[in-house]
Amino acid sequence: MPASATAVEEFSRWHETQAEPDLARYYRKLVPVSRPGPGEQYAFEVNLDQCTGCKACVVACHSLNGLDATESWRDVGLLLSRDESAYQQTITTACHHCAEPACADGCPVLAYDKDPVTGIVRHLDDQCIGCSYCILKCPYEVPKYNPKRGIVRKCDMCQGRLAQGEAPACVQACPTGAIAIRVVRKNLDPPPMLPGLVDSRYTLPQTRYVSAKKLPQNVAAADRDSLRVEAAHSPLAIMLVLTQLAAGLWLVAMFTAGEALRWWGFGITVLGIIASTLHLGQPLKAWRAFLGWRKSWLSREILAFGAFASAGFGAALGWLPVVVPTLLGAASVLCSVMVYVDTRRESWGLGVVTAKFVGTALLLGFAAAGLTWPALIVGVCKLGGEFMLLRNGSKSARLLRGPLSHCLWARFGTGLLGLVLLPWLPIPAVACLLAGELLERSLFFRSVVAHKMPGL
Repeated sequence: MPASATAVEEFSRWHETQAEPDLARYYRKLVPVSRPGPGEQYAFEVNLDQCTGCKACVVACHSLNGLDATESWRDVGLLLSRDESAYQQTITTACHHCAEPACADGCPVLAYDKDPVTGIVRHLDDQCIGCSYCILKCPYEVPKYNPKRGIVRKCDMCQGRLAQGEAPACVQACPTGAIAIRVVRKNLDPPPMLPGLVDSRYTLPQTRYVSAKKLPQNVAAADRDSLRVEAAHSPLAIMLVLTQLAAGLWLVAMFTAGEALRWWGFGITVLGIIASTLHLGQPLKAWRAFLGWRKSWLSREILAFGAFASAGFGAALGWLPVVVPTLLGAASVLCSVMVYVDTRRESWGLGVVTAKFVGTALLLGFAAAGLTWPALIVGVCKLGGEFMLLRNGSKSARLLRGPLSHCLWARFGTGLLGLVLLPWLPIPAVACLLAGELLERSLFFRSVVAHKMPGL
């Protein structure tokens, strides 16, 4: 061997002379001997009877994939019985490599790819802009945002190892052989995998959880009753409120002759778009956002905002009729509504999100344009609707009444103060109403209940 060969080159040459990896005799039965055929794909199979919750799979995945300190692509959760029967079951989970992956459908830049042969759902790191919408779309909380790199990353079933006949890191590390890779028929009507999960027909997850014992009827996730405050997503909250304010101003401008409203509408739209870029981990790649317009509501929203701002500039200069940016503003608000409705999360239903977003547009648009009585009517209806939502027993309502109560009462306080001041002190009133809507939009994100695997 040449003296100039590096240690890596020496290891590579040695590895090529080996018939199979050293540990293959321990995991050979846990990986398939042939590649998937038509209508088949690779899938994780987890034997619940063998899983002890030791987290060796988590450590191996972290180590062998070179993940950052706070990064994890595999997790371990817990199921518990809810009566006197002493039952508990640990659950190891990673990406389910769904037949209809929601992450891929929602990505505005097509940063996901489902391999046509293996069925593995891969994340294309170089394509990602770090918008994190795939995290909202995935009902299993699989994609993880990496703030250091400004992108999202996830499990790829160690596809490079599989291609060489070697087991993924988690399979190799499990001391009880609880994790295996199988070739399965793509199940287009899968049964629920585990208690407490979203309907399997949403994404058609392919992971198989097997057990010789039947799960008790009353088993539930260990964290079923826990309350978790989500991220505020402040740049998105600002963007939504400003673009909806702009849409409201253009609606008023269509029925008035005020030229100033047009410039305000255009300027506020631009500010909202700029604020949205602060949410991206890779803002310089934001130009790619049009790529996913066929499937992604986020991509459609971004395109609608661009058209809205362009039409607003043309209308402010008198080149376009005011009705054009008004209609595009309405379309932008509709796209914003669908971005969140499409995640299927609790408290983000079509009626609720539409009422919040349209209500913000009308309230702030009327108030900023000096239409006091219409603004008062919309404001009272909007605050009343939000108060009524607090009375149900959902987790979102419990979050608002509990950990988020201080922010909730600040939201109601600023909103009510703005409505009281509006007939006499319009400028301070609009400032209070704007602050109240920003707080409401922050609560919109922080109180939503995230779909995830049970017991994490």
